[in-house]
Amino acid sequence: MPAIRVLFLLVGAIIGVFYPFIPAILDDRGFSPFQVGLTTAASAVAFTVAVATWGHLGDAVVGRAAALRMGVIGSTIAVLALLLDVPPIGVAILIVVFIAFEASFAPLSDALAVNALAGAPRAYARVRLLASLGFALASIGAGWLYDQAGYRPASILWAVAAVALVVTIRAVPDVAARFRDQQAPPDAEAISIRRPRRGGTFGETLRRAPRLRGLLLGLGLVHVGIICGFTFLGLRLLDLGAGASGIALSAGISALAEIPAIFVFPRLAAWIGIRALLVGGIVLYGLVMVSWAFLDDPTLIVASRLASGVAFAGITVGAVMTIARLVPAELQGTGQALYQTVGFGLAAIVANAVGGVVFGAAGPMPLFLGCAVLAGSGAVIAWRSIPPLPSTARMAAWQEG
Repeated sequence: MPAIRVLFLLVGAIIGVFYPFIPAILDDRGFSPFQVGLTTAASAVAFTVAVATWGHLGDAVVGRAAALRMGVIGSTIAVLALLLDVPPIGVAILIVVFIAFEASFAPLSDALAVNALAGAPRAYARVRLLASLGFALASIGAGWLYDQAGYRPASILWAVAAVALVVTIRAVPDVAARFRDQQAPPDAEAISIRRPRRGGTFGETLRRAPRLRGLLLGLGLVHVGIICGFTFLGLRLLDLGAGASGIALSAGISALAEIPAIFVFPRLAAWIGIRALLVGGIVLYGLVMVSWAFLDDPTLIVASRLASGVAFAGITVGAVMTIARLVPAELQGTGQALYQTVGFGLAAIVANAVGGVVFGAAGPMPLFLGCAVLAGSGAVIAWRSIPPLPSTARMAAWQEG
């Protein structure tokens, strides 16, 4: 479906021209590392609250396409307001507001795609890769531009991409919304999920998949390091004289490395098992963070992002596939939302708030070594939490033999 492909390409591109440069933009506005961490931590709080709100608006109130348009328009207003001569506190508030609206992008675009492509599951992987491609190309090109002209064009690029995105969303079918009134009456199982016990669907999911608690804890620990790298590795590159183009290459190369990895890892998981894939990705990311503690050459730091991109793909694919195995089918949406809440919400709050203090007071070495220790702990917890699920490919080969 062409509209879905264009949607994901534009979502990746619009995020690529602004999101990786937020720490650098704040640094350019005179923010200290502590203030950068405080602002991004407040943004993570906004994300944690907003991502669930957007899901509810899309599923139960206005429809996914309409909610996504609201998110694009709201985030664009916040980004364009940065062109005004606002004080530092105003800049921080605008970044927080931006994140609250931008939190709609991933869950709602994924929901639109999954429903529209339900008859061809493999098509989603190919569509998702377009987001990584758009992000990589846009961030690298934007970084070169910002080296020449400063960061003010970031708001203009975002606005241009937003217009194209709003137009594209109009052509994307909201399949669930269109056929909502034609669905069959729910059975007793569905009613029990629609009216869950204490804790809503989140509590119901944790009760029915008790191993998920340990998995989420392990993922949360490694994501503290992932978010620290996203926020403070950019500041480290600026300190080493890399400039905006260095930040862009760091983000773009990581995204490009994800593309072939996402193709390969599902098949690899079929042979070595999901648990090995996920824990292997966590361990590799931990080793990369150790290198960040000691490297002082921007070129080598950027090159290390190839490995971190592969590791991140392993973590993402492994986490999604593990949750798919642990959580009942009727609770999959909530299970995946819990991963987003812990990995990119709660972990980001800790990473940015504590990371800003550590980076500002002691520098990159203790920050990234501490993150590597957390990743190692997360790997152990995740390994112990995931049952040794059999390799489907090996079982099939054994049965055929």
